[in-house]
Amino acid sequence: MKSRAKGLFTGTEIPYLGCEIVTDWPVLLLIMEGIPFLAFVYYLEHKKKMYLLERGNAERAKEESLDLRLERRLSSGLFLSLTGMSLLVSPNLAGMGGIETNLTFELLVMGIVVLCSGLAMLLGYGIMKGKKLYSTSDGILEFK
Repeated sequence: MKSRAKGLFTGTEIPYLGCEIVTDWPVLLLIMEGIPFLAFVYYLEHKKKMYLLERGNAERAKEESLDLRLERRLSSGLFLSLTGMSLLVSPNLAGMGGIETNLTFELLVMGIVVLCSGLAMLLGYGIMKGKKLYSTSDGILEFK
């Protein structure tokens, strides 16, 4: 296997297939550094909440209301669903515009994963909204 550098992209030739795989280094670095950074941010948020509870500031450490969580889940679900649809439809739209492109397997998988995660968030919104209608208090798991 030979490796050739092309700017930010590295091409690796596979001899038995006779083709070249292009690895996008900025995307790989973003994934390798972004996921641990996001976990660290969640950890710090949890530590802050525990610190406030230990100090007796229960009002400041209180979780956000159900209405706010429902609104956030709905907007995130719609955004992810529309993003997944655009990933799946964009090669066809580009083809209509005269750009020579096709739907690759990687783009198909990314589009399906993002679309399904958006649909799961919308389904979760519907479930939480249904629980809210039958609840007598602010608790999410209590029913009439």
